[in-house]
Amino acid sequence: MQRPNPGDPFLPAAVTNGHPMTGGYGAPAHTGGFPGQFPASPFAVANPTAPGTGHRSLPTIAELFHSFKRRWVLVLMVGGLLGTMFAAGVWMALPSGKHQARALIQMHAEAPNQTGKAGVYRESEFDRFKQSELATMKTKGFLSTVAASEGVARQPLIAMADDKARAIEGLLSVKEESSEILAVTMNGDDAVQLKAILSGFVETYLSKARDAQHEERNRTLEDIRAKLEKAEKQVAVEREKLVKNAKEKGAALNDNGLKELSLHQSILALGQKLESATDERTKLQLQLGQLKAEALSGVFAVEMDKVTAALVGHPRLADAKGRVDLARADVDDFVKKLYPGAPKLVAAEAQLAAALRDSARQMKQLEDALVADQKAVRRDSLGGKIKETEKALEIVVGQIKDTEARKDYFENQVRKAVEGGVDQFNVKSDLLPLELQRNRLFDQKVQLELEEGNRKLRVELKEGAQVYMNFNLKQKMVMAAGAGVIGLLGVMLLISYLEWRNRRVDGVDQVVSELGMRVIGTIPAFPSRASLRSGDAGQNQNWRFILNESVNSTRTMLLHTAKTQQMQVIMVTSAMQGEGKTSLSSQLATSMATAGLRTLILDFDLRNPSMQKLFDVQVAPGCCEVLLQEVDVSDTVQPTTVPNLWIIPAGQCNHRVIAALAQGHPLEQLFNRLRGQFDIIIVDSCPILPVADSLLVAQHVDGVVFSILQDVSQLPKVLDASERLVQLNIPLLGAVVNGIKPDIQAYGYNYVKQLPA
Repeated sequence: MQRPNPGDPFLPAAVTNGHPMTGGYGAPAHTGGFPGQFPASPFAVANPTAPGTGHRSLPTIAELFHSFKRRWVLVLMVGGLLGTMFAAGVWMALPSGKHQARALIQMHAEAPNQTGKAGVYRESEFDRFKQSELATMKTKGFLSTVAASEGVARQPLIAMADDKARAIEGLLSVKEESSEILAVTMNGDDAVQLKAILSGFVETYLSKARDAQHEERNRTLEDIRAKLEKAEKQVAVEREKLVKNAKEKGAALNDNGLKELSLHQSILALGQKLESATDERTKLQLQLGQLKAEALSGVFAVEMDKVTAALVGHPRLADAKGRVDLARADVDDFVKKLYPGAPKLVAAEAQLAAALRDSARQMKQLEDALVADQKAVRRDSLGGKIKETEKALEIVVGQIKDTEARKDYFENQVRKAVEGGVDQFNVKSDLLPLELQRNRLFDQKVQLELEEGNRKLRVELKEGAQVYMNFNLKQKMVMAAGAGVIGLLGVMLLISYLEWRNRRVDGVDQVVSELGMRVIGTIPAFPSRASLRSGDAGQNQNWRFILNESVNSTRTMLLHTAKTQQMQVIMVTSAMQGEGKTSLSSQLATSMATAGLRTLILDFDLRNPSMQKLFDVQVAPGCCEVLLQEVDVSDTVQPTTVPNLWIIPAGQCNHRVIAALAQGHPLEQLFNRLRGQFDIIIVDSCPILPVADSLLVAQHVDGVVFSILQDVSQLPKVLDASERLVQLNIPLLGAVVNGIKPDIQAYGYNYVKQLPA
């Protein structure tokens, strides 16, 4: 018999029933019974509950990675937001670093001794002196004196404290930088106040040290005066004893004897005076050398205590401090009113940092200017001091020459008196040591009185108060960045774990290993609309090539199975909605029609039909009207633009249609009527789990193809749906995995496209 006309696929049963279908892919028309009466398909799921389908409590790293890839946009959005919040919270919670003000105090191991010369303290004495000074700095009485000083008392940190001495003690830290230098530091948030308080502390301490040294010098002077008075009395007593003894022995105190005694006393006094003048010359020579060396070097000494005193309360610093206080007040106000990281709060913090930097810069500039002024004054005064020292040295040298000449004269007179035989008194008597001691005490008294205005201090200022700013930016940045990363990683792990709990299909291997299904084909993922719009023609052609080859490969596998098992009616379904079954049905049907097979698509997704949109046909009349026997099946078949491809749309569904579908007989009649008219029939059904429609239709088809969408279909639901088909003894031909990310080169496109059109 001749093959039916492809342009008129639906012919009367009398003509089509005699058509020999055994040579094609179809099966003979059924007169009754269910598709389940066919021999079981070799691809049916024998045991859908594969060992790998058990739900584990913990995922593997690979599974978490696949879960992350599905939700990476959500992870970045939520994780970025939460990480930013964590970072902002840590940044706000971490305090700024404490600023530090530091001053250095020099403690000399050398001090004037009782002879006016430079003497050296023994090490134990110097250690006791340092420990005494350290203890003095921390006494409450001394700290109270510091708090009451003018520059310190007006600072808010001290003025608002209940215990002002305790407030200063809380800021203070003293440690030894070296054997003779003490570092006095104060740490706090306000650099200007810290410097003012430290300057007041150092100034008060140095003033106290000068006063203590002055008192010690006065006590020493009083002690020398008392000893001198006692020595003079002893000299007078010994003189009187000497004269009385000479009279008792009958010695005549003639003019020569008295003259000899007077000459010895004069020589002794001149020797002591010469020794003192020589020391003074040495001292002046050393001082003159230092002044000339300073003038030549250009490095001029600066009294930092005066610089520090000038900085305290300076108008420029007061203005800068006012700006810092206003900026800090704005930050405190915004912290109370706004959330961390608010633009106004960030701007206020930046303004505060800028004000602090400006304050420190102005303080440094002003300090440099004051130091330069002092150096200029020192440079100008060096010339005068050098001339004064040279003049004083000249006077002392003259005095030495005059004293040496007088001493030589008196010694010559003594020699003459001795040569004349006039030696009535023993000059080695007890009187001479007493007079020597008296003269030494007298010289010490004079030396202390002369050194009153030029004495060396045991405690001096090495370096005035300097501020070292510390905003703790590095630590805050590291901690905030770490908190942000932890927040992002935490969200990534949480969302990836929750996504893994959904047990979505990651790929083809998972379908085989965990569901026990045979995969008969894969369909590449559709590119996004933006990718299609922005991509070039070549890229779109590559994707279409891969899609066509994938569908053709799936068609080949499916037709081989259909031919082997004599299957003609194949249903395409899925576990849930949105898993690609309708797209798969249309693609398979189009591919079969392109291969020369008379192909029919039945849209049995009665509740939510969409085939009519794909092929641009009328939705009714269709399957629903045929089931209700309102129209003949021949009136529902509509041609498509694809050769050899026809479609029966879903029609208008209602409760009577679902009831007729459940009866089974109308559906059986429909399939028996169609089997003889087409080579292959593709049935697009609704999902299995939401409604029972697919299970009712599946009992009248030859086999079922399961559509699985990668990263969307969930393993437990797919397993549940496949088990329902197996329980109804419905052959499951295999699964087609949609949404695979294709590798264009792996498909050999560059090789195939070289073929002629």
